[in-house]
Amino acid sequence: MFITEVRPRRGRQVLLVLDGEPAVTVDSRTFDESPYRAGGVIDDDQLRELLDRSEKNRAREKALYLLSMRDHSRGELERKLRRTAGEQTAAETAARMEEIGLVNDEAYAARLAEELAARRFYPRRRILQELQEKGVSRVQAEAAAEAVDGEDWERAAQLLRRKYAHRLRTPDDRRRTMAALGRYGFGGDAVRRALDAVRGEEPDWFADEDTPEE
Repeated sequence: MFITEVRPRRGRQVLLVLDGEPAVTVDSRTFDESPYRAGGVIDDDQLRELLDRSEKNRAREKALYLLSMRDHSRGELERKLRRTAGEQTAAETAARMEEIGLVNDEAYAARLAEELAARRFYPRRRILQELQEKGVSRVQAEAAAEAVDGEDWERAAQLLRRKYAHRLRTPDDRRRTMAALGRYGFGGDAVRRALDAVRGEEPDWFADEDTPEE
């Protein structure tokens, strides 16, 4: 095939016009490093090799960009790379990022688990769920969730103080609040212990303290 023209495109891409027809797009760096130029020729095998090299280079650049923004698990990084690269290229690129130390699922899981516990007051089972959704294996997610400081009921109590302080006055208020904490991921025992702790600290928040609850 005759390389009729090489047209610059957005995002550091070039369009190859082959035999007079717009054909394929590759990243400009890959093309510049190749032996091909406008006016030359390229056969089918050479074109496939060029496209494969371009896909790998683009995946690598995207991986480095994503990791420069924030930490990723290997699974999460691979999933994002698959949006623009093939499965094999995405898997190989994510594995390479792990190999050179830019991805570390164990450290990532530990940091994220502590952040979810300290800033969002997530209970352990919700932390486990969040980590797995981020691509962390179940074994590593369980280890990280179990290692977080504090108990679930303590985080539930913190959430009560910060978000539900004025929704504890009546039995109906408390039932709705307990249901909300359950949806947040807390178990019944953690919710009850948190409620007892807050009641002991702030009895004024419970206007009908003597009213039995169901």
